[in-house]
Amino acid sequence: MKREKFLWPLSQSHHRALVAAKRVREILGNASQADLSGEVEKAFRLVQGLLKGELRQHFLDEEEMLGLFEVHVGKNDPDSNRVRDDHRLLESLAAEKTKESLLRFAETLSGHVRFEEDVVFGRIQEVLGAEEKKTTGERLTRHSCGMPGE
Repeated sequence: MKREKFLWPLSQSHHRALVAAKRVREILGNASQADLSGEVEKAFRLVQGLLKGELRQHFLDEEEMLGLFEVHVGKNDPDSNRVRDDHRLLESLAAEKTKESLLRFAETLSGHVRFEEDVVFGRIQEVLGAEEKKTTGERLTRHSCGMPGE
């Protein structure tokens, strides 16, 4: 399904998140056993910058949009619940400075982005009204920003 313009800021942010997740996997995948702690530190800094930068606002924006969506589909929507659960899991994983948790963060983030793009955003496009899309798009455009570099 073609992505409507009001969701473009989130989709662009998703692209940057996928690039960052790939970078985390590369950093940790290329780490020798002798330099593992240095590479874990590098990946941890990248994840922390990502979370404290763009992802924090991104999560807030998505969860606000889910509130509008749930007006139409109900509060116990499983897709909405999964999005929120993923957000909390990502925040938790980002706080752990281990190779395993950082790799799980990267994998979870990639799966989360694909789920939103493939499932959730299509559903949101179908149920939000024109005015809701307009105000959501304006808010998302005001909040959009680039991800911090390494």
